[in-house]
Amino acid sequence: MAIRKEERIGGQRLILGDCLEVMSLLGKVDAVVTDPPYGIGFRYSTHKDTPEAFIDFCRVVNGRALAMLQYPEEMMAMACPILGAPSETLAWVYGSNLPRQLRLWGFWNCDVDPARSKQKARNPECAKVASDWVSGYDWREIPQVKNTSQDKTGHPCQLPLKVAEWVLECVSAKTILDPFMGSGTTLVACQKLGRQGIGIEIDPEYFEIACKRVDEATRQPDMFVEPVKPPVQEGFDL
Repeated sequence: MAIRKEERIGGQRLILGDCLEVMSLLGKVDAVVTDPPYGIGFRYSTHKDTPEAFIDFCRVVNGRALAMLQYPEEMMAMACPILGAPSETLAWVYGSNLPRQLRLWGFWNCDVDPARSKQKARNPECAKVASDWVSGYDWREIPQVKNTSQDKTGHPCQLPLKVAEWVLECVSAKTILDPFMGSGTTLVACQKLGRQGIGIEIDPEYFEIACKRVDEATRQPDMFVEPVKPPVQEGFDL
């Protein structure tokens, strides 16, 4: 059975199963937004992090509206030969002890505009703006989720919520699919920003973590952020 378990929490749909099997059973979504667990050198109990697996996933999503996070080298070497050159890229920069401190969001077949996401001006004294908040740049420095972080879960490679919110603000898509849901960060961001999300996770432990986080997001909405109302975009069949 492709779908082993399913939960609907708030405006989000969470599915336990193998995304390569489940995606063919879903209806229309406006965009795939995901941080695939490939090319990062981490050992998972549910699958192998191999170039072949990443290439297979790129073939599955080829032609879809896609926002995907990856290291620049892996994106150019493995994703671009299949997907083509991305129409836009955003750089997530973070300080750490890792040898690489930059990852790229690549966008294919997406209506994406970094200006939709506002941020503090880098040089407010020089910028000719009415306030400190300006249209977003094509890069942003956001700390990784570390073991000492307050929102750290049991997932080893947890995506920071601010990274997911930033990308979703830039993309005009109402219904979002994350085939590698992990700890549920993309769906938490969807809940906060008024989007409908579908998340697929193969690991039962991470699935339960995601359900808990999305449930908490429905119970503790951010009162200081007005939900974004993106334009309705015609989806596609997976």
